[in-house]
Amino acid sequence: MYINSEHKKAQELLDEQKFEKSLLAFNNALELNPNHPDILSHRGVLYLHMNEKKKCLDDLELSLRLDDGYGYRYAALAYAQDYFGDLDKAIELYEKAVQVDPDDAVAYNNLGLLMEKRGYQQKAKENFERADKLSQIEDGMLDKMEELERIEENFHINKSESKNDEKKPENPLPKPGTQLKGEPLQPTKIKTDPPKTFGSVSKDLVTDKTVFKEFIAFIKNGFKLKK
Repeated sequence: MYINSEHKKAQELLDEQKFEKSLLAFNNALELNPNHPDILSHRGVLYLHMNEKKKCLDDLELSLRLDDGYGYRYAALAYAQDYFGDLDKAIELYEKAVQVDPDDAVAYNNLGLLMEKRGYQQKAKENFERADKLSQIEDGMLDKMEELERIEENFHINKSESKNDEKKPENPLPKPGTQLKGEPLQPTKIKTDPPKTFGSVSKDLVTDKTVFKEFIAFIKNGFKLKK
């Protein structure tokens, strides 16, 4: 995720809302790795929080030009355009995002929201349905990955115990905690953060696509529900 130590420092300062210090660190990061699309994209998010429209869009547009085969770059710029009030440009960019990356459920969901704002109810519905379908597929894949990780972990535990058995002729008692069959799968990462808000999730959306599972959960919990 981080390109260099200054990039990591900048992102941590951004998370703490220490914007001026974060900007200095982002600038240092770019001196170490000039025109890196990830650093530019993240600095663009910082400028968004600082309400620096031109600087934000400049960074995100340059990031896109440097990495135009990555659908997420279009989605990030689309979010910023919508944030600064250019709904039509945002729709155009989200449409490009799902064209480049047809499996991006978040982009489909956000495109649906903007279509809804424009009054295109049928198109909004189609995008919401596509987002929901992709989220179900993604959840299924992640569940299988977690199960495989558990099986692999148990395999290594059992393999390690087998090696120990080879060294000891006696039959030892099973160690506590190794009998995992039937227990619920454990999450790969335990969250202690407060509940997500629209703003915090949207910030994560622009900064890092690896939190995709968290976005899907957010969507299912009402991100696109209307009162």
